[in-house]
Amino acid sequence: MLNEEEARMLGIDKLAEMFTKLRWQPPDEKATYPPVRFLATTLDPAVCVLDEGLMDQLDEIHSQGPLKKKMKSEREIAEMSPASIAKAMREEDGVPIKFHQWHKAQYPDSFIGSDLVSWLVREFSDVSTRTHATELGNKLLEQGLFEHCRGKHSLLDG
Repeated sequence: MLNEEEARMLGIDKLAEMFTKLRWQPPDEKATYPPVRFLATTLDPAVCVLDEGLMDQLDEIHSQGPLKKKMKSEREIAEMSPASIAKAMREEDGVPIKFHQWHKAQYPDSFIGSDLVSWLVREFSDVSTRTHATELGNKLLEQGLFEHCRGKHSLLDG
């Protein structure tokens, strides 16, 4: 017989299996994603970032995901021209640029702000926070590197 904690952990594993099985994937997308996992911890969320073991597990999970995390990036965005940033965005592990649909409107060859922000944080050693990445993304938008699909607002993380 399972004790209370074992039953809870088994339930969490089953929930992760359900999330993995029921994950929606666009019909035209052939990518396979790693299974959903929950990392059990008894730590306070603010303390979690100080737990090296937990952070190593998260880095391992991120390294398998669609926006593969780079542990030690050597590139600095401050040293790059807008043209070289645009080229880097289009690299194999760059910003996911694909077909998007929002409220029945279709946007081919587009990306979402949160993907750009994640890419900036992951790729460049001089970009350490999502806030800083959002500010840089807005500067790139102002320089004309890309534009909002409807011209409605600046770059948003989310």
